[in-house]
Amino acid sequence: MYPALLLSTLLIAQTTPVGVTVNVQKLPATYAQNPVVHLEFDKGEVSTCAVKQSSGNAGIDKVACQQAQSQVKFPKKKHQKLEPMDMIIAFVAAPAPAPAQ
Repeated sequence: MYPALLLSTLLIAQTTPVGVTVNVQKLPATYAQNPVVHLEFDKGEVSTCAVKQSSGNAGIDKVACQQAQSQVKFPKKKHQKLEPMDMIIAFVAAPAPAPAQ
């Protein structure tokens, strides 16, 4: 089972663009990977977001959709329908600030 899961994770990561990078102070211990979200659009903005591949943490997955809905926008041309897409929402732990001297 695990080799199939690893293979599908690698294939998704190779074909899915990173859309948003979110800097956080610390990633939770249950965080396993960047989540992949499935986005649908209306008038150039995200209308629906669903987690396609979980990060391993429900809170991170929820924030991934919130970030996608607030940050992902495309200029819509007249009579153009934006196709649904998958996107990686990358979470990066920011380095701790250097102590003041």
